[in-house]
Amino acid sequence: MNLYGIALLYTSASLAATATNCVPVTTFFFAVLLGREKVNVREIAGVAKLGGITICIVGGATLAFFNGPILKPPFALHSAQNQLQHHDSSTGSTKWIVGCFLSFLAVSSWGLAFVLQAGVLETYPSKLHFTSLQCLSSTVQSFLVAITVERDLSEWKLAWNVRLLAVLYCGFVVAGVSHYLQSWVIAMKGPVFLGMSTPLSPILTMIGSMFLFGENMNLGRS
Repeated sequence: MNLYGIALLYTSASLAATATNCVPVTTFFFAVLLGREKVNVREIAGVAKLGGITICIVGGATLAFFNGPILKPPFALHSAQNQLQHHDSSTGSTKWIVGCFLSFLAVSSWGLAFVLQAGVLETYPSKLHFTSLQCLSSTVQSFLVAITVERDLSEWKLAWNVRLLAVLYCGFVVAGVSHYLQSWVIAMKGPVFLGMSTPLSPILTMIGSMFLFGENMNLGRS
């Protein structure tokens, strides 16, 4: 999540969400490498898996490096003009490449985590307890990283604004509810099944960014 957050600053919300298209690729790779998944290229199912993985790689690379046209939203609940201007002025080609690389490291970590969770849940079936321990360890790690990188105490203060709402949403929904549901899906269907559902994330993110914040949708990188 820390790598993903830095990549978000270096690129855009749409690109960072699009990078999750590579989660099925990394999950599939680690699942095969660690013996959690088998592929038979002589069967239709095996060919379909390899074809889907190839499409994910090509799609992610296209959106990361292809300069396409811009689609402007017809309306927005909140204007993001200042945010877009800041993004255009601060994000160069070098930062964009670094952001893409950090996104790849983040989705690789996610893919490996999904595969490792499958093994853990076989011997530790309490999904709620497992999610609690997972969130606790993440809290300790993130606190140590944050207090090392950010020494300005004013940056730690939260007010009654969208910043507080984002923290609460990420804490309760993203880290709590979604992680529990992910553990349940992994235990029932396996890590690759969960990884294959992640391409829905960029679609929902792009729609939300366009109509809630007025962010332009780029058919490729910005």
